[in-house]
Amino acid sequence: MGSLIKAERMKLQYPVIVSLFLTGALGTVMLGVNSLNSENFVGFYVHGWKTFYLHMSSFHGLFLYPLYTGVLASLLCRYEHMNGGWKQLYCLPVRRSRLYFAKLGTLMLLLGWIQLLFAGTYLLAGGLLQLGNDLDFAELLIGTAGGWLAILPFAALQLWVSTRLRSFVSSLILSASIVIANIVLTGLHASIGAWFPSTTAYYAMYPRGTALSPRLEVIPFILIVAVTSGLYIWAGRRSLTRGAQL
Repeated sequence: MGSLIKAERMKLQYPVIVSLFLTGALGTVMLGVNSLNSENFVGFYVHGWKTFYLHMSSFHGLFLYPLYTGVLASLLCRYEHMNGGWKQLYCLPVRRSRLYFAKLGTLMLLLGWIQLLFAGTYLLAGGLLQLGNDLDFAELLIGTAGGWLAILPFAALQLWVSTRLRSFVSSLILSASIVIANIVLTGLHASIGAWFPSTTAYYAMYPRGTALSPRLEVIPFILIVAVTSGLYIWAGRRSLTRGAQL
């Protein structure tokens, strides 16, 4: 499995990915800083680390992280969609289910790096802004790790879609459309909204006990994420092992 993941990583266009990561991280920080100093929030939120995290995580979990998931899934399948790559891949003496899990593992690895970048830029920017002494490392750790785990069902869904859509542009438009719908979906109670996998990272990362916190019950949320993850992983693996692209 390790060699398959290494092979998947070699196919990636790292200059494009690094540019996307850095641009997204910079945009998230700038939005957080702007919201922190906005007159609309003065007197409504306390100026500090918690407020800074709230604004950064809400934008990241609601829009950027799901969009990254769709883009990266499309990039992971782009090589196979070119010049009959799927047929060449299926000729290898490797079980197709292992090929699927290599792609999913690579996707989750990249999404994990994004979360680490999010946490790093949050700490760096907050330190430069001298936000005070109310930094909550536990909240940051739970939000970062929780967002990564909660994105699994959407990652599996996007990988499944990307294996079926040959056009990178079509896949990107679909991902953007789903992310835009998050504005409405995340307004639902988490027991309903979490069934839409593009919302789960937002629910997991948004801090509890703050203004406008989503109505989230932890145990049902975890069960929903587990069930939807299993469903989309099964569907994506089945599609790939049956040779949909042949």
